Amino acid sequence: MTIICGKCNQEMQEVELKEYEFEDGIVLENVKAMRCPIGHVTFTEEQADVLEKRTEDIKTHAFRFIRSISKSARSMVIRIPADLAKHLEIDEKSKVEMIPLGKKRFLVEVK
Repeated sequence: MTIICGKCNQEMQEVELKEYEFEDGIVLENVKAMRCPIGHVTFTEEQADVLEKRTEDIKTHAFRFIRSISKSARSMVIRIPADLAKHLEIDEKSKVEMIPLGKKRFLVEVK
C-alpha cells in the first residue's frame, strides 16, 4: 500500500524515529512512522494505535517521588520506593549506572 504525503504529494516510506513527542511531555523512543523525502511525518492507523497504547502505559506507570538523601559512610543514599522497584523489576542484587546530565539531573539506568 502506497501512502502519499498530504503536504507535498510525495510517496512516504516507513522509518523509525529515535524519539518522538506523541503527547505533550511524553517522549517515546524508537517510533515507527511514515516520512516523505522532504521530512513530513505521519502515522498509519496501526502506528498511531501503538503510540496511544505506549503513551497510556507511561501515564499509568508514571511515578513521581520526592526522597531525602541520607549518608552511609562516604556515600550518599537515595531510597527507591517499592512500587518503583517493582515496576523497574529491580532488587538488591540489581546493578545501575548513574550518568550526570548537568548540575541538577542524572540518569539512572538499570544494567
